[in-house]
Amino acid sequence: MSIDEIPNMIQNQTGDVIKDVKKTLDSVSSKVKNMSQSIPVEEVLLQFSHYLNDSNRYIHESLPRVEEYDSYWWLGGLIVCFLLTLIVTFFYLGLLCGVFGYDKRATPTRRGCVSNTGGIFLMAGVGFSFLFCWILMILVVLTFVVGANVEKLLCEPYENKKLLQVLDTPYLLNDQWQFYLSGILLKNPDINMTFEQVYRDCKRGRGVYATFQLENVFNITENFNIERLSEDIVKELEKLNVNIDSIELLDKTGRKSLEDFAQSGIDRINYSMYLQEAEKPPTKVDLLTFASFLETEANQLPDGNLKQAFLMDAQNIRAIHQQHVPPVQQSLNSLKQSVWALKQTSSKLPEEVKKVLASLDSAQHFLTSNLSSIVIGETKKFGRTIIGYFEHYLQWVLYAITEKMTSCKPMITAMDSAVNGILCSYVADPLNLFWFGIGKATMLLLPAVIIAIKLAKYYRRMDSEDVYDDVETVPMKNLENGSNGYHKDHLYGVHNPVMTSPSRY
Repeated sequence: MSIDEIPNMIQNQTGDVIKDVKKTLDSVSSKVKNMSQSIPVEEVLLQFSHYLNDSNRYIHESLPRVEEYDSYWWLGGLIVCFLLTLIVTFFYLGLLCGVFGYDKRATPTRRGCVSNTGGIFLMAGVGFSFLFCWILMILVVLTFVVGANVEKLLCEPYENKKLLQVLDTPYLLNDQWQFYLSGILLKNPDINMTFEQVYRDCKRGRGVYATFQLENVFNITENFNIERLSEDIVKELEKLNVNIDSIELLDKTGRKSLEDFAQSGIDRINYSMYLQEAEKPPTKVDLLTFASFLETEANQLPDGNLKQAFLMDAQNIRAIHQQHVPPVQQSLNSLKQSVWALKQTSSKLPEEVKKVLASLDSAQHFLTSNLSSIVIGETKKFGRTIIGYFEHYLQWVLYAITEKMTSCKPMITAMDSAVNGILCSYVADPLNLFWFGIGKATMLLLPAVIIAIKLAKYYRRMDSEDVYDDVETVPMKNLENGSNGYHKDHLYGVHNPVMTSPSRY
């Protein structure tokens, strides 16, 4: 068998092993598919989504009532704001009319209409304040109790994850279960699965298998043993056996031909003689010189047939030289080079033939003794490389199934949206803003009422004036006008009906 037939022979001898390796790889593919279907991800998701569906169903059922109550709430808030605006409007109108209509020279019984209107507005604001203030206080208390408790007991603990830590308290949600979440999902309350851990893993985008610790239900590592699968491929590769002992690089006929050629005596040829002969010109005389000589001699002859014959011979000699001498000279040069090369080669020909035969014998011995083991070793080395790729692929499959398959991040995102977006942002925050604004306005009503009562005394038109019986309480302005604190029936010559009428105080 020649060396060119080695690839086909190796391919024929390793065909069965290659088929077995491919069959093993195909079986791994089917195992991966069956194992991915055996993981109880769907059951856990159904159990987990059951609670979400119940919550979603309850929200949808309560949504019409919430929308109806929302309209009532909006109408009630509008009425409360209208009442506060009405009270503030009365106070502002009272101040406006009182300030612009006040006349410091007018007596209390003779104050102007604008000033009196300002006092009436102020007292109207006071009256509405006392009439509706208790309603506002009740609303503030109720909304404060609901909004503040939702914010402090649900929104803030959910934001800083302390609520999850509270829910993870052992035996809190079920007095017989240490871990409530694992008891619901895995039917085993002794497995350490906490709300905080599940929330954190889902937030990071981990798969359901790793997040909910499904290895306690279906251990994928044991069922997907990478080392055992790799050993199956190694066993198939160990069956590989290549036998190429029948290969023959040089048969006996070829060896004898080389030996005969080495002993042919080519190294004993007298190459110098051949080189000397090759150095000689192709002709003994120079044809061009001889042709010139004939022409010279012919020109000395008288005209006639002889002269013409000599000239014709000279032309023929030149033609022979041009047609035959240069090719012959070129052939001699090539022959000289070939003889020179043969001389250089033939001097070492026996030694070279011996070296070639020795190299062929060494190569034959190497192929016969080591080629099979080399082919098997290189095949196993290539097989280990394939196994490395295969193990890397299996590790990626294991990581994809445990960490990335069926991420629970959408569920956590929906829960965050429900708590932070709906409950806290759209319910608790507006409620807290409502009670804070109404409560602040209600608190400011107290000084506003006091100031309004005090100012109304100076803006309203009185039915009677104040009479000072005690001289110490008489204003200095009255003393300057001559009043000493005694009753006078006449004031500056004008009859004073207040002084003559019985005292109302």
